[in-house]
Amino acid sequence: MAKTDQIGQSGRRKATPIVVLAWLAISLLSPAATTFGSDFMMKGPGEELRVPEKAYGPETSSVRVAMQGLIRFYQIFISPAGGPDRCGFRPSCSHYGRQAIQEQGPVVGVMMIGDRQTRCNIFERPGYTRLPNGMLYDPVSNNLLFEK
Repeated sequence: MAKTDQIGQSGRRKATPIVVLAWLAISLLSPAATTFGSDFMMKGPGEELRVPEKAYGPETSSVRVAMQGLIRFYQIFISPAGGPDRCGFRPSCSHYGRQAIQEQGPVVGVMMIGDRQTRCNIFERPGYTRLPNGMLYDPVSNNLLFEK
C-alpha cells in the first residue's frame, strides 16, 4: 500500500503543472473569445453607421491645390496693395473663392467665383443682409449651384 501512495503522490505532482497550465490557458483565452464574438453579436440588424462630417484633410486634387494657391498668393501679395476692406461683401471675394473651391470643387467653384464677381460692384442690390460694419453678408452656403 505504501508504494501505491508514493506513486499516487508522484503522479499528482506531475499532473499539477499540467492542470495549472491548462487552467491558465483557458482563463487567458476565454476573455479573448468573448470579445472576439461580441462585435458580431451586439450589432442589431440593419443598423446604419453614422457618417462623420467631412473633415478637411490633406488635399489630393492638384487642380484644387493650384487654384487655392493662386488665391492665397493674391490674398498675401496683391490684395493688401489696394488698402484694407476694399470688398463690399463679407466674406471677401477671395475668401469666398477659396471656400467655394474647397467645398464644391474646382469646376463648380470657378463658376461660383464668376457669379460672385458679377454681383460684386458699386450698385447695391436688395436681398443681402447688411452687417453692422456696413458690409453685405453673402456666404457660399447661400449660393450653391448644386447640392451635395
